[in-house]
Amino acid sequence: MKRFLEIGFLLSLFCLFMLSCASNRSVGNTLQDADIKAMFENYEHISDYNYFYTGYGNGPEAIVGIDKDYELVKVSGRSNITNWQQFEPDSEKMKELVDAIKVNRSSEGPYLNPPWGGIIYGPGRDQAAVLYVTGMPSGKSSWFKDDNKIVVTPHVLYTGGR
Repeated sequence: MKRFLEIGFLLSLFCLFMLSCASNRSVGNTLQDADIKAMFENYEHISDYNYFYTGYGNGPEAIVGIDKDYELVKVSGRSNITNWQQFEPDSEKMKELVDAIKVNRSSEGPYLNPPWGGIIYGPGRDQAAVLYVTGMPSGKSSWFKDDNKIVVTPHVLYTGGR
C-alpha cells in the first residue's frame, strides 16, 4: 500500500510538471499607475510603443500601448472579446479616444467608474505595455503567449450567467 501511494504521488508530481511545461502562456501583472493615467490624459505616449484601442456600442473602452518587442493578439471568445484597432498615438485620434473614455460613464453603459491607467508587466517583470481603460480592468486582463505575443482583455463581458 505504501509503495502504491509513493508511485501515485510521483505520478501526480510528474503530471503537474508536464502540465506546467505544456502551458503556452503566463498571466501578466497589471498594476495601477497614476503617472500612466496622467500621461494618457495629457495625450502623451511612449514613442517606441504601438497603440491600439477597443470598444463597442458605448464607444471606446480601452487604449493599450504595447512595447514593439511584443505582438498584440486579438481574441474572440465567450466572455473575452477584443476588437483592437491600431492607431497613430501622435494623431488627433489619441485626444478623441482619451476624451471619449473619460466621459464614457453613462448610466446606459457598463462603465460607471473613472478611467484607470496602469502598467502591464511581462513574465520577466519588465514593462511590456501601458493601459488606459474605463474603470478597473478585470483580474486577468492580460497574459503572454510564446513568441512575445500578448493578449489584453480589459473587461470580461457579461454573458447572461452562462
